[in-house]
Amino acid sequence: MVHAVPDCGFARSYIIAEKDGIVVVDVGSVAAAADVAAYIKDQPDMSLDMVRYIAATHFHIDHIGGIGHFLARCPPTTKVLFHYMVRDYLKGERKLSLIRGWCAGLVPAAAVSFRYVKKLSHLYFEGPAGIPLPGIRNMVKLPYAQSRISYFGPGYEHSASPLKNSLPKQEEGHKHPLLTRYPLGFAQWEAIETPGHTEDSICFFNASSEELISGDLIINMGKNETGKLNRFCWNKRAQVHSYESLCASISAKTIYPGHGEVIRDKGNALLKIRAFKA
Repeated sequence: MVHAVPDCGFARSYIIAEKDGIVVVDVGSVAAAADVAAYIKDQPDMSLDMVRYIAATHFHIDHIGGIGHFLARCPPTTKVLFHYMVRDYLKGERKLSLIRGWCAGLVPAAAVSFRYVKKLSHLYFEGPAGIPLPGIRNMVKLPYAQSRISYFGPGYEHSASPLKNSLPKQEEGHKHPLLTRYPLGFAQWEAIETPGHTEDSICFFNASSEELISGDLIINMGKNETGKLNRFCWNKRAQVHSYESLCASISAKTIYPGHGEVIRDKGNALLKIRAFKA
């Protein structure tokens, strides 16, 4: 079951609570770390000792800027989960991808997202890591040890068994590429690579409950709207391909976007998303 943490700042934070424990997704600021911790403490069937993983849908400051503060409240066994490209960022072997669509995508989304900012500390981040701007994008130092981090990707310990072949077989020449999926080792949740907003973007999906945490692939800026594909992205073509491939592969009755309100549909909420052509 996914819990949407209310009013936790510019980006949305989510708590996945299962019998196996807890996974927290996208702790985007120092205040968001406190908000998530307070939410968990207020639930009679949850505790911070149950947090197994802190995961990020992508390496942007508004989604990772409070992870260290939250990690400090968790058991020493709690791991941070990133896409494998993040390791290359941290080693200086790869740069964060630059983002396009600042005016058409970021400005209107930011204007609405500020309604979730309830205190100044919602705009306080642990450092400059995750800012996709020239020069600044090289500043990726994190305030916690590398030993606390695990990665999704080929050959990495946390994702030794990629589930790419578990997707429905597609006809030769199908325009939608297979999306690589990795098990979380946590209930029936898995990570799905969905490049577009960034190169390292990931969605989290549970086929049993048909719940999708979409990160910034999808945003929803109105309370009764069906959501839309995010125009603020690294590569529009990749963004559209990831979305269309999800539509061809899974069904999600509930979508938890990176920004805005939760999207629900009795059928497949993915099919109601307002998309654009690459």
